[in-house]
Amino acid sequence: MNSNRIGFIDFLRGFALFGILAVNLPFFSKPMYLIASLGENKTLFDCIGSWIVAFFFESKFYVLFSFLFGYGFYIQLTNGPKNSTKARYFRRILGLGILGILHGIFLFIGDILLSYAILGVLLWFLRNRSIPQLLRLSLYFLVLAIICRIGMSLAEGYFKSELESRLPQLLEESRKAYLGGFWENTKQRTIDTILSIPFLVFYQWPNVLSMFCFGFAAAKGSIFSDWEKTRSGLRKFFPWMLIIGILGNGLYTLHSRHILPENIQIIWKFVFAITDTASAPALTFCYVYLLGNYFFSERSFGDKPWFESMGKLSLSIYIGESFVCTWIFCGWGLGYFDQLGSYLVLLLTPFIWIFFSIVALIWKRFFTLGPMEWALRSWTYWKMIR
Repeated sequence: MNSNRIGFIDFLRGFALFGILAVNLPFFSKPMYLIASLGENKTLFDCIGSWIVAFFFESKFYVLFSFLFGYGFYIQLTNGPKNSTKARYFRRILGLGILGILHGIFLFIGDILLSYAILGVLLWFLRNRSIPQLLRLSLYFLVLAIICRIGMSLAEGYFKSELESRLPQLLEESRKAYLGGFWENTKQRTIDTILSIPFLVFYQWPNVLSMFCFGFAAAKGSIFSDWEKTRSGLRKFFPWMLIIGILGNGLYTLHSRHILPENIQIIWKFVFAITDTASAPALTFCYVYLLGNYFFSERSFGDKPWFESMGKLSLSIYIGESFVCTWIFCGWGLGYFDQLGSYLVLLLTPFIWIFFSIVALIWKRFFTLGPMEWALRSWTYWKMIR
């Protein structure tokens, strides 16, 4: 694998960290029961901030990270001694799962690391599949995602009525806990993390598996080793993906942010489930295509170090962003929980991301690995990595 290919993957990770932060910040800043609800926003600016997150960021960046995870899985298989590949991989998966549990309890209710660890076990058994087989599996999991979305849509009315009856109590408990001390935060976050598991399983897991397979197939095909060749192939799909991405995510925004009527016919729930599932990967495809054109051009020379440094430290920065966000909003820190609207929360995103990009640049001057990467790699290789 040449340096350009590795560099572009790190570049994509650095970009994805921005999108992940934009999606995660609302879950740090207010009770999870308010996110994307009718009562979330009070002003037009807050509504606009919520619409921007829904259209450009929601569901696109965990899809991108899942693709990169599958891509990285292939790199792990092809590097290092073959006789210890299985042991290394499952140690890495276990370490990732432990980090995910700790992250979900102490920092962020929407942790994705534990999901990656659990689903990554299945990826091991797909390692010998051919590229066409992996692509078909990716499509099958995408169909499964649509089926799960339809099921969630049909059950939405029941859960909404159950939630509305308990909402005032839940909001009061959440605000009191997150504005309290560290252990009050931890207890409430653990409860919220457990409650979010069904959502993760039915809403995210099929998409994650689809992108795992797609990323693995992409790595096997070395699609980023020759960008000029890859670009000519991707260019054929770009106009269609852009149309699907814009129209589908526009519909998703109208639907998820309650701009469309609430009481709709069942047929429309099927339409929303299909468009919601298909349009996020379509727009993600457009992001990757446009970023690839930019990265492999001379214009990106000055930006590469920022994005690539963050990409190489993506695990440390992901957890570091969670720590900073928790400090901003929880009672043991600055205590801004449920006090900032969606517009101001969105404006925080570039400032936090730029702060960590500077940290990453400085860190890479002195160290090869980030602290979390060092710990996970040392555990994976079962020896202290320098």
